[in-house]
Amino acid sequence: MKKGGDPGFSSYLDLFTDKDFEWAVDTNAANVLADEDKTKAALNFGPEALGHALESATTGRPYDSDDTADAIRHSDTQAHLVSDIVNKFGEHPELIRHNENGDLEDEESGPLYAMRESLGDITAEYMGDFQRAMYRESPDNDLFSTFGAAADLDSGYAQRFLGEVGQDPHPYASITSAQQAYTAQLVDHVVNGGSHSAASLDGRVGNAVAPGAALAGIMSDARAHAIYEYHTASDTEFNEAAADKQKWVNRILGMGLEKVGERVPIAGAPLEWASEDIQESIMKSIEHDTTTEAQLEAGNEYSRGRDAAIDSARAAVDHALVNNQRISPDTADDLRSTAGVSAGNSHSAGAQWNSESNGK
Repeated sequence: MKKGGDPGFSSYLDLFTDKDFEWAVDTNAANVLADEDKTKAALNFGPEALGHALESATTGRPYDSDDTADAIRHSDTQAHLVSDIVNKFGEHPELIRHNENGDLEDEESGPLYAMRESLGDITAEYMGDFQRAMYRESPDNDLFSTFGAAADLDSGYAQRFLGEVGQDPHPYASITSAQQAYTAQLVDHVVNGGSHSAASLDGRVGNAVAPGAALAGIMSDARAHAIYEYHTASDTEFNEAAADKQKWVNRILGMGLEKVGERVPIAGAPLEWASEDIQESIMKSIEHDTTTEAQLEAGNEYSRGRDAAIDSARAAVDHALVNNQRISPDTADDLRSTAGVSAGNSHSAGAQWNSESNGK
């Protein structure tokens, strides 16, 4: 790069994500690992390092920062890089595909599948941008706000990107945790925040949960096919991965503090209580987002995931109503029902998008 020139994020991304790029071997790992693990270490060292670098570049934090690290508002350069990343892997998802057992003879593992954990963290960090992309929300829609500069993601690329990254347990858990925390904030804002909209409250609640539920549908479909087609993980591994994702709930809630000003999120409850309560809901949702081989063969691979999305949407309404005395019990029941119907429909749509985009 010339002195004073463009940093060239896009050009470097193209260079390192080329399928024929030859990565250097981690010589230290090659010395200490058993022979059967050396090849895997050589293949994964470079892509993992690239993923960590991209994660740091897009979030402004060290990739391995702890739970107490605050979110940093996204700059134009960071948001643009996220868009480039999503476009790259949305157009070429085979680069990060993992076919562990080789049963799918026409599918080979991509050279960069070791990046997926970092790509999941980037997705969680930019959850507002991904939710906006699900139904191509207008930049003028203040409800689906971004944290700093907007990435303006392409809807089709975002869906395919999510469908591939979500096949890994850790990205799946990060994305699901961030999605549900973000959706809970949206519902809280609709129920408890001020609005000049002439639309009905139940309609606005339904719209608030729809993008997150569509994203959850993509995750459900990705999880089912990772387990039963690519054999890269088990239901147990997906469930266990959720246990260490509390930081994403805290960070998403922290991002929302700026939007609501002095009012702490979730109907005036302390942040710690809201975080723990939402995390409990997330754990239940992830544990219920399972499928059986018989369901997969019947084309009903995301049925329990759909139920989990419905329960999650209704729980978001419950969170918003904790300290709200203005809404009657009958209205509360209607809001829960609307949220559940919208979530169920959008979850099915998201799962269908993912199946169709992967030719399943």
